[in-house]
Amino acid sequence: MTAAPPPSSPPSAAQERPKASVPGPAQIDFHDLFTGAPLRARDEENDELVAVPTRRLGIGMLVVPTGKLMAGDPLANLSANQVLSRAVPPGRYPVELLLLDDERGRADSLLLARVVFTAGRPARWETAAVAGENPTPSRPGARTGYPSDAATGCFVDASVHAEYAPPGQVRRSIRGGIVHEEHINDGRAERNSGELIQALRATRGAPGGSLGHAEWKGTLGNLVAFGLGGDQVVPTYWGIDASGALVEIISVVDLDEKRFPDVRWPDG
Repeated sequence: MTAAPPPSSPPSAAQERPKASVPGPAQIDFHDLFTGAPLRARDEENDELVAVPTRRLGIGMLVVPTGKLMAGDPLANLSANQVLSRAVPPGRYPVELLLLDDERGRADSLLLARVVFTAGRPARWETAAVAGENPTPSRPGARTGYPSDAATGCFVDASVHAEYAPPGQVRRSIRGGIVHEEHINDGRAERNSGELIQALRATRGAPGGSLGHAEWKGTLGNLVAFGLGGDQVVPTYWGIDASGALVEIISVVDLDEKRFPDVRWPDG
């Protein structure tokens, strides 16, 4: 009679087939996206990440006479007291957009906008706070940015902004022993913003173009503006290298974390 084979023993840990590891998010830096790093978006229908094509578009040179930089909505919310806490060396710097196109090659959304001050790579990011404000977020994951009520953003030197949106004159008079002040607007700010609106419309929706971009030229410098695609709050960050020098400033426009989980936010 043939003996029955001994029962098989359970495989040891060394014999077990290893489980396939699931790669985590690639954690792409904002800077990487401008240098050609692939970007994936979540396909909500299939709950998968799919590669999406991005396009870098240079929209001009920002002329910075004093180094006192401002970022904000030049058509609605930007005011003279919104100078950023860090100063940059006066000079001329390229302004670039990172765009996501539709099937026809037209800009579907603006992901990032930046000004590049020098070659190199940021070693850290810092919230671009207005002078006098604390750049450190109030709590982990909290983000602040400039508000846009006209779906437009810009970078501009404070001296150029003072020419683009000059303050109204104040006329004082005394009547009945009381000092009265009358604020007189000469209409220059309205004319300048009207010119900027027309220039933005001229580039909006063109093949290979953007959601609108334009510059307003002052006496000593210029304002470089771009369409955002909608009203929103725009977080903005300084990219700083290991030596402490400013590499770039980046405004984050349409990089929703749920849609683009690979992107690493500096304060996430």
